[in-house]
Amino acid sequence: MRDPLVTALIMADVIVTEDNGKKVLVGVFSRFNLPQFPAQVPPWFLYAAVDNLEGHNNFTFNLAKDDTQEVVFSANGDVDVVDPSSGVEIALMVPPIIFRTHGTYVLQFVVNGRTEVSRIVPVVLVGTR
Repeated sequence: MRDPLVTALIMADVIVTEDNGKKVLVGVFSRFNLPQFPAQVPPWFLYAAVDNLEGHNNFTFNLAKDDTQEVVFSANGDVDVVDPSSGVEIALMVPPIIFRTHGTYVLQFVVNGRTEVSRIVPVVLVGTR
């Protein structure tokens, strides 16, 4: 089996699944702009798409502050793949979380115990960069 291939790791305000199974991502974003700290953000969604999976697989999303490794969100789950030629889409609602301070956070997507992709998530005070 080939290594998993992550084709998307996206944050969005809302994900809607249509009757035909297609996903609609509304309010795609790449950073959190907050007016003060600590700050609680409302629920939001994670979307990941992965190819080259077969059989039973587990996954984990981790969001942690880069310099301290403080985890602000973590969730895991399982997916069973019958047809390895079909990709897997994972849509997950993130409950309200608290950011204690601004800075650089890292979102990791782990498949079967191995970090397959990560992305930087800036958390900034409104009016700063």
